[in-house]
Order: sequence, then C-alpha cells, then structure tokens
Amino acid sequence: MQFFASSLYSEDCEKAADIYAGLFSGSVQFASSNHAEILFSDSNRVILSKETPECPVSPGTLVWRISPEEEKVLRNRLQESGFSEESSGKKYFSYLDPWGNRNWFYYLSDKT
Repeated sequence: MQFFASSLYSEDCEKAADIYAGLFSGSVQFASSNHAEILFSDSNRVILSKETPECPVSPGTLVWRISPEEEKVLRNRLQESGFSEESSGKKYFSYLDPWGNRNWFYYLSDKT
C-alpha cells in the first residue's frame, strides 16, 4: 500500500485547481467541474472533488511551510483568490478557501 493524495472539497474543481496551482506552484494533471488533480511535487498530490451520490466528500485541510518573507505577498494573493483569514499566531496563520477548505501556514524555522 502507498499513500496517494490529500483531498479537498469544491463546487467547481476546475476553478479550484487553477487557483491552487497558481498560488502554490502546482501542476494541474486533470481538471473538470467535478474532479481535479494537482501535483505539487513528485509525491504531493491534491485531489479536488465535487460531492455526488457516488462520491461523498467534505472540506479538508492542507498545511504549508513558508518563510516570514513570503507572508505579505502570500496573504495578498490568498485574499485576491477569495480566501478569508481564519486565525493567526506567532508561528502560523490559517485561511479558508471559497469552498471551506482550511490552509495552515507555518513559518520555517531552524528547528523544523
């Protein structure tokens, strides 16, 4: 057995795939209104799904590591893409995307 992907909910998977790929330097592998797959590295795949009777899906969570220098530009890009700030702390912050998926951003440090 091998881990394959993380999953997020979306009402428009093609639009969500474009947003996520653009924000986080991913490569859209497949996209339709009901299903999309984005590859962020050789093994970091995110699947976006629209709920159907055959495919129950709920909002998910992604966790990203960033440098403090990236924060301001990233926050602006997130807000321009329809994300809303949810919480903020000394070492992290989180945003919800337009479909209710949570994105945590942890600052890089020498200890992590």
